[in-house]
Amino acid sequence: MPEAVLGIDAGTGSLKGGLFGLDGRSFGTARAGYAVLSPQPDAREQDANAWWAALCSVCTELVQRAPANTRVLAVAIAGQAPALVATDADLQPTHSAISWLDPRPSREAERMYARLGQPVPVWGSWPSQAAWFARNQPEAMRTTRWFLGCPDFLTSRLVATATALLPVSEPELEAADLDATFFPPVWTPGTLVGSVSSSASQATCLPAGTPVVGGHVDGLLGVLGSGVQVPGDACINCGTSGTFSVICDPPLGYPMFGVSVAGSATNTSGVALDWFASNILNSPSAYADLLECAAPIPAGCQGLLFLPHLAGERGSTADAHARGAWVGLTLAHDRRHLLRSLLEGVAFSFRAMQDWLEDSGAPVGDVRCVGGQAHSALWNQLKADVLNRRLLVPEVLEAAVVGAAILAAVGIAAYAEPWQAARGMVRIAHQFEPDPARATLYADLFALHRSLYPALRQTNWQLRGYS
Repeated sequence: MPEAVLGIDAGTGSLKGGLFGLDGRSFGTARAGYAVLSPQPDAREQDANAWWAALCSVCTELVQRAPANTRVLAVAIAGQAPALVATDADLQPTHSAISWLDPRPSREAERMYARLGQPVPVWGSWPSQAAWFARNQPEAMRTTRWFLGCPDFLTSRLVATATALLPVSEPELEAADLDATFFPPVWTPGTLVGSVSSSASQATCLPAGTPVVGGHVDGLLGVLGSGVQVPGDACINCGTSGTFSVICDPPLGYPMFGVSVAGSATNTSGVALDWFASNILNSPSAYADLLECAAPIPAGCQGLLFLPHLAGERGSTADAHARGAWVGLTLAHDRRHLLRSLLEGVAFSFRAMQDWLEDSGAPVGDVRCVGGQAHSALWNQLKADVLNRRLLVPEVLEAAVVGAAILAAVGIAAYAEPWQAARGMVRIAHQFEPDPARATLYADLFALHRSLYPALRQTNWQLRGYS
């Protein structure tokens, strides 16, 4: 009888899932999409029930497609962060979820962390989302019992009990004027949370009683699922947004399963290509065909730069109101140049994070590339050239799905600890070496690219008054 663990990643644009043997062999992957909602200016919300429907659809598809008599040993869930879901006592949403893309809580975050004497966390702030929600959604608050994150909500629905991923510290509660009773008990990632309830079993086709293991935020589980192991190993997770993470030596970084991981994030990564395809090209072309249109254009796009701040920015340029731009447009440029410069602009965002990490004392060696963009050999090579690092691409690109499956395996004691499980379950499929000539050209262009945000900041802030 085949045995498998189930990993789930609830991202911004879709929920992905995969069934894996304990040796990392894939028994199948599935995906279900959902929308980002903008019911008012600046709002970036999502329907948490759409997340749940996507989870039910993906689990059902994977179970039905699995080899005959496959036994699902455990499930764990990764998810986008920070995201806030307010629910009633029965775990039903009282309002649309506030996504990490939403800039409205940014002033709350600035106020809250100024009180604490700390910078706003580079990953964003879940407590500030809760504080903003409590002050600005009084009707929803009347029936709200729990504040949950994205993976918290889905895990809670699976086990029919409110449970949380990350604690909110007492100082954060005080600085945000939050009531601690809205936050449920916290699990430890990689440990047993509960089991699939009978009602969730009917909705997902997972057997009732299947162990549910605590997951983590998708960015960190993407690091685990990419196959990094030792200080200097880095991972760029190229999805709707993008993250750059590297294993480092303490005291730098965030403690994660016994190692330190330093990282940063960019708001606009794959979503820039989505925007270009939908709003500039208005084209139904497959992304593979679309990207090939950029292939003939030389590196540097004949002097065209793209600033990909289409949804504000995090990371080394923390500005919720930053805006994007093309700079250097001439009559010699066409849509192929616009597209190539967009790909380069996203790569420059990853280079900015790499330089910021190294300047902080975290050297970067080989870089694993995961997420949807890693399907593109063109974009992989471009990133290798811009980063001037060897790029390694695993067999399974949905690294947060793999990372969740790794935690599921650890939670049932199939492996002693997560990094041992990663060694047993992750394989590298391709590698891309940087081209020295293009790397030198991109280093020069990156210096120009870094000057764009400070030069345009005041103008872009003033333009907010016309939106």
